[in-house]
Amino acid sequence: MHRDELLFDKIEAYLRGKLPPAEATAFEAEIAADPELAALVKTQRLEREGLEWLVERDLLAKMNTWEREVSGSSSSSPAMRVSFVRRWWAVGVAALLILGAFGWWLMQPQADIGGPQPIVTVPKTKPPVTTPPSNKPKPAQKPPTSQPKPDESDDWVTDKPALPSKTSPSAKPENKPPSPAQPNYPALAATYYREQDFMTKNGGSTSGSNESPGYGQALDSYKSGKYGDVEKLLKPVLKNKPDAPQTKELLAHSLYQRGQYAEALTYFRQLSGAKDKALAERSEWATALTLLHQMPAQKATLVRTLDKIIAQPGHAFNTKARELKGKISK
Repeated sequence: MHRDELLFDKIEAYLRGKLPPAEATAFEAEIAADPELAALVKTQRLEREGLEWLVERDLLAKMNTWEREVSGSSSSSPAMRVSFVRRWWAVGVAALLILGAFGWWLMQPQADIGGPQPIVTVPKTKPPVTTPPSNKPKPAQKPPTSQPKPDESDDWVTDKPALPSKTSPSAKPENKPPSPAQPNYPALAATYYREQDFMTKNGGSTSGSNESPGYGQALDSYKSGKYGDVEKLLKPVLKNKPDAPQTKELLAHSLYQRGQYAEALTYFRQLSGAKDKALAERSEWATALTLLHQMPAQKATLVRTLDKIIAQPGHAFNTKARELKGKISK
């Protein structure tokens, strides 16, 4: 069926209210988004209403005329009644014919659109390229003596098409299955790195401020996102007091936030052997997340770190370590 006929039928069904609710809602959205379609719907609605009004007016006028004729006559014979009924049916048939003809006219291509006819592009077929024959005489070529003559009926001519060379089965490219996509390790690390797992315990205590004079100011800078200021404040402190675990932990997380994972990893590994169990456990977890940023080069080291955490049932990050290992092992 022609596209315009389909569009006409769809608009007609919409105007009659015969479209399903979901399809009608979608069609109304198309009308709102397409001014040309909205104009088509409006035109078809006006044409339907005008046609119905014309048919109704003509039919009503004729019925009024017939009613006056019937009521004006003194006696109505059975023949007149039959004639009236036949006239009424004839008018109804004529109205149906008019509606059908008008609908057929609307369904003609571009009948309801004032724009130009659609342009149909037909791809041009390219004529076959023929090579002009050469006027030069072709020198006769003899078959090589080392090769046997294929057949007595075959003529050795220079313009005979060469047979395609057969390649060995080993030369065919192998269809290797696509390698599985690697996970997005930085995004995975960002998912598991929760600052409240580390800094609430660290920043909420006062032991850090007691162990180094610049710790409180460095913590404020860290919370403000000024990680460079944290390094400027704490690195000189650690030179004079290298055994300050809270200071070292805050500096390690500041380096992690700045993307200096190699230097942060050094501090986290030192803190993993701390006597404070809570500090050691969260430092082991921070070590694993830092190694995650260095994947896949550090995969073996990361797996060993996660296995160490998983081997401790009471470890604070045992469950998360199991989840992370499952995701990097896929």
